[in-house]
Amino acid sequence: MAGVARRHRALIVEDDAAIRRLLTKMLGRQDISVDSASDGRTAIELLDANHYSVIVLDLMVPGANGFEIIEHLKQSGSSTPVVVVSAVSQRSLTDLDLDIVKIVVGKPFDVDELTRAIVSLCDEYGKEE
Repeated sequence: MAGVARRHRALIVEDDAAIRRLLTKMLGRQDISVDSASDGRTAIELLDANHYSVIVLDLMVPGANGFEIIEHLKQSGSSTPVVVVSAVSQRSLTDLDLDIVKIVVGKPFDVDELTRAIVSLCDEYGKEE
């Protein structure tokens, strides 16, 4: 609806344009506004400039990878929950900070399940705009 503020705001960090568009559309249907970044450097700039209810993060993005973005969040004291969406091996995920990373979803993923998980995190942890 025009003129109506969205309840929550998400940042999608994903280098695959089709996945970014799909998640933006799905979250928009849930009344979540979305910013997106195709690389880690842009993501960090957006994180430093904005408040988000949730971050949807692919670990393997150019610029600064997802692990570096998580470290940036940790160093900045952010409490914004992260949903990791990645095709990396489970062994690579063992060092993720579970205070920050709340959900890990492998690729390929079920869009509806992922959307429900993101909405749930927004409602549980997210700051409204």
